[in-house]
Amino acid sequence: MIPEKKVFISDIKEGQFVESTFLVVNKELRPRKNEGKYLRIILADKTGEIVCNMWDNFEKIFPKFQIDDYVAVRGSAKLYQKRMQLSIKEMKKVPHSEIDIKNYQKSSEYEPEEMWKELQDIIQSIEDTHLKKLLLNIFTREEIKHLFINAPAAKALHHSYNGGLIEHTLSLAGLCELIVQHFNKLPLNRDLLITGALLHDIGKIYELTFDRSYNYTDEGRLLGHITIEAIMIEKEIEKIDGFSEELRLQLLHIVLSHHGNYEFGSPKRPKTLEALILYYLDDLDAKVESMLKFITENAADGKWAGFETKQFERFIYKGSLLDTNGSEKND
Repeated sequence: MIPEKKVFISDIKEGQFVESTFLVVNKELRPRKNEGKYLRIILADKTGEIVCNMWDNFEKIFPKFQIDDYVAVRGSAKLYQKRMQLSIKEMKKVPHSEIDIKNYQKSSEYEPEEMWKELQDIIQSIEDTHLKKLLLNIFTREEIKHLFINAPAAKALHHSYNGGLIEHTLSLAGLCELIVQHFNKLPLNRDLLITGALLHDIGKIYELTFDRSYNYTDEGRLLGHITIEAIMIEKEIEKIDGFSEELRLQLLHIVLSHHGNYEFGSPKRPKTLEALILYYLDDLDAKVESMLKFITENAADGKWAGFETKQFERFIYKGSLLDTNGSEKND
């Protein structure tokens, strides 16, 4: 029952009968309104996710597949609350060996090796010998390179695709450079700020799993990326002779405070200029990418992308993504 041609989620139209393979992101049995249960699963490919329901004959297939498995499905598409859904008639687990993984994981539009080279160039621009040594000790390890160029920056909210972590990191470092130039009369420690930008999310390489669907590791759930990276940085600093206590404290403070507020999971709030700048720029880069993602994925109401519920809790206007006639660009 493996379809010959992959149908991507972004191409599914209302009323279409879909036969294709997808990655299982979530599965659960839910109670029906009257009696009995139904199977609700979330399927994904590189173009997005889709909610699917299987109302009948799911009892045998339910124990035969798990989250992160691939399945072939046959079913009908329909709109429900302005979201496309599939009503599945048949489903079967597909061996991983028969899957082209590139069809199921969204990736950064930038080449990983080119981004890695840009990262290395930034490290070489660091003049403080201790900070440069710290960065080289971390970013010359093959394990870290492999994880860092492939990891998403988040499970869902922003830069949530393979390569998203390094893309977000480079963007943040670039914003930091601009701010240093803009506030050129302030006593900002440029090397400290850039080092903080490069290391502020490195713990996510161990916080998240991303070989198939995105989820949290045990370490990620128990510690979180801020704690993970603080421990990593502390261990590497201990190996560097002459790394001052003042520099250690300021760098760790930048990392520990980059979420800004306690309610956002930040152990500390920013108390230095560099920490304050990094917090606001990190939030800016994440929010811009999140809003752009929401706009591009939601075409409801012409000029409006609809109501965003996860971060902004407001209607989002397409603005600059509209041409002068009020229609969407690149239609």
